[in-house]
Amino acid sequence: MLKAQYPVRRLLAAGFVDYLGAGLFLAFSAVYFTQLVGLASAQVGLGLGIAGVLALAAAPFLGRLADRAGPSRVLILLHLLRAAGTAAYALVGGWWSFLAAVTVVTVADQAIASLTQALVADLAGAGRRERVMALYRTAANLAISIGGPLGGLLTASGGRAAYQLVLLANAAAYVAVALLLATLTARPRPGPHPAGPAVPARRGPLRDRRLLALAGVDTVLQLWLPLLNLGFPLWLIAHDPHLRTWLGPLYTVNTVLCVLLQVPAARLVRDPAAARRWQAAGALLLAVSCLAFWAGWFLPAVVLLSFGELVAVAAAWTLSYALAPGERRAEYLSAFGMGRSFSRYVLGPVLVTGLLQVAGGPAWGLLAVLFVLAGAATLALRLPGPGQPD
Repeated sequence: MLKAQYPVRRLLAAGFVDYLGAGLFLAFSAVYFTQLVGLASAQVGLGLGIAGVLALAAAPFLGRLADRAGPSRVLILLHLLRAAGTAAYALVGGWWSFLAAVTVVTVADQAIASLTQALVADLAGAGRRERVMALYRTAANLAISIGGPLGGLLTASGGRAAYQLVLLANAAAYVAVALLLATLTARPRPGPHPAGPAVPARRGPLRDRRLLALAGVDTVLQLWLPLLNLGFPLWLIAHDPHLRTWLGPLYTVNTVLCVLLQVPAARLVRDPAAARRWQAAGALLLAVSCLAFWAGWFLPAVVLLSFGELVAVAAAWTLSYALAPGERRAEYLSAFGMGRSFSRYVLGPVLVTGLLQVAGGPAWGLLAVLFVLAGAATLALRLPGPGQPD
């Protein structure tokens, strides 16, 4: 167990509370908006799509703001905005009010991951940041595994009042996270750590070709999430409707592996060269998992996907840190994270569901090829050393 300093322990506690609240909402979000608010599925999808695009546009601005004001201050603001937006879900009565609330929540949600990574760099320093990120993600997975069933249990009565009460509890969790993070602002930062490569003052991350290339590779690898949440259940039910009861246990396999192995996976990627090799290995694991899904070998497929997820996520931390200059770290990490958000919430759902609908089983072969190409691309890229131009 990591002998973390006080600020790191407090950050991990904030992460647990954060994802516990998120887990409460994930358990019933689709049911709430469609069956209780009365929105059509297409309206919910359109609102989420618009909110996702606006969140992508806001990411670089929020990164620059965090570099000026400090990541913890901006994170406090974003968690309070999430709390307000989540509480507003309880009052949604139509599409426009849904769009307003979901936009606030989505802009905050998608920015928080990158800014938390920037905050970890400030709190933990170069030698421990990947390990702290792994502990943070472990706490998040554990919290979601508790929050999801708890949310389902609390809304079992089915009445709108029960759902609204859980929404307010979710909002309260985000306020608690903001309060926990507020205790970090008064703590001294650790000693100096490597600042990352130097960049010309006027050049932004969206003009950094190497960052864009690695973010592009990560965009492909982050398809693991829509594969797990959309492709896998749709294909399992289409393969054999009687296997529906396998979904819960197989998701549990993924969760347990991520809780147990994320920290060991982070030990594999402590420098950019190792991270690049393991990113390629993660791409290969994801490719083989696609072939296993195609064959109907669901348990091996979920295990392979979980291993691919673990190393791909950990490698992305190390590589994005390596490319982010110290004085503009939050801006660069936010730009890198745009690919992750685009993959998980925009490209992935459309690509995975569309391919499965059009191509059926061969869609898994096409996805496997895409992962192999991404793995080859990451091995072909050259990372700069500190101060080197791209």
